[in-house]
Amino acid sequence: MIELSVVELRHLLAGAERDLADFLALAADWALHHLPGHWASVTAALARVLDLPAPALSPEQ
Repeated sequence: MIELSVVELRHLLAGAERDLADFLALAADWALHHLPGHWASVTAALARVLDLPAPALSPEQ
């Protein structure tokens, strides 16, 4: 059994969400450079799977 306070749980969940958002941003940047014709759809699909908003990237970045 693991006991956490509500505050500790919120802190851990916020950290996990930040990590997922950072991963999504890195994956979007990778897709932009390695899959330039598909980066938007790949990024959108990852964002949907992770239930996060897609990062604001443009092909010029």
